[in-house]
Amino acid sequence: MKKGKQPLILTKSQHHKRLNVFGWVNPLAGTHGMMRQEKGNTDGFLAMLKSILLRYQQVVIDLWVDQARWHKGKRITEFLFYHRRLAINYIPKYHPELNLQEMLWRTMRYEETTDTYYETFEELVFSVFKRSQTWKPKKIMSLCHFI
Repeated sequence: MKKGKQPLILTKSQHHKRLNVFGWVNPLAGTHGMMRQEKGNTDGFLAMLKSILLRYQQVVIDLWVDQARWHKGKRITEFLFYHRRLAINYIPKYHPELNLQEMLWRTMRYEETTDTYYETFEELVFSVFKRSQTWKPKKIMSLCHFI
């Protein structure tokens, strides 16, 4: 190849596919969880809230979320009314640096997709979830700036 020419690399583009994942992080314990959903919507968010309630039984849960439209609304308010040990607080708009889950997503995306080719979309999904299971509490706490 001549100097200054860019190589042509053929790939199976899968840009039309999107991995929708809801997640949570407990920065004090260094734990986190992820849940794949078909869409980023209220149904997916409610499924994640139910999962958190099952995991953390008998404790009060103080959850901080961004201001995505599916984090608010009548269905969320009704859910919180029946699950009073769960409180949702909203991170101020335009402050993603306060969203601890975003810090984990950014790192996971970098570690799992940089310089990596996946033959299929499902290989990517598997790899992302496998990576999330390998993180130790100390790493999660360091990403959340708690150590």
